[in-house]
Amino acid sequence: MATRPLAFVDWTFCNDERTEAVGTLSGRMVTLTGQGNVTTDRPPLGSASLDGTFPGFRTAAFTPPLPASDLVEIMGLKGGSSFKVAFDAEVKDPVLHLGSFASTMEFLDLPVGTQVIKLSGDTDFIVDGNKVMGEAYQPPPGSTEPTDSDGSVRLQGLFRSIAFTLNPRFTGGEGHDGVHFQIGGMVKLPPFGMGPARRLR
Repeated sequence: MATRPLAFVDWTFCNDERTEAVGTLSGRMVTLTGQGNVTTDRPPLGSASLDGTFPGFRTAAFTPPLPASDLVEIMGLKGGSSFKVAFDAEVKDPVLHLGSFASTMEFLDLPVGTQVIKLSGDTDFIVDGNKVMGEAYQPPPGSTEPTDSDGSVRLQGLFRSIAFTLNPRFTGGEGHDGVHFQIGGMVKLPPFGMGPARRLR
């Protein structure tokens, strides 16, 4: 079975309710869904950049850095949020870019033996078992330093879906954490002739 090179999702749609985003990874569909764990007036998804111009993943905090990319903002809601990324094909060693990250991300139901590996990030961007943690940080006025933690992690193995929760690690304000999210990986292709049937015209 062939494997495509590492690529990142081309996000193409986010619904008006901000509960679902859809895109493609090496031509195969990817769906991101989210929900709040408690009743809140904020949806689980925030802003989205669907035109490939978001520059926030270009720094050395991310591996690999992306000079311009799509983005979906996932919300660590006060009281917690739950998310699922579903792939239309097996994806090997998915990579998550997390920017402006001041929450705890806990992966759920990972296959036995799965390792969550920190690829890069600031000193407050920490991986501990199946959890990834970032810290809130407010730079001085006029500073070009990032707000909150930035970093990348890789999940070793083959995946058709990834589930995780997101809980803010700070108090104050509205208590919600908007996280810049992008995901990529290496799509496993079925043997020739074993893909989905296509109608002949």
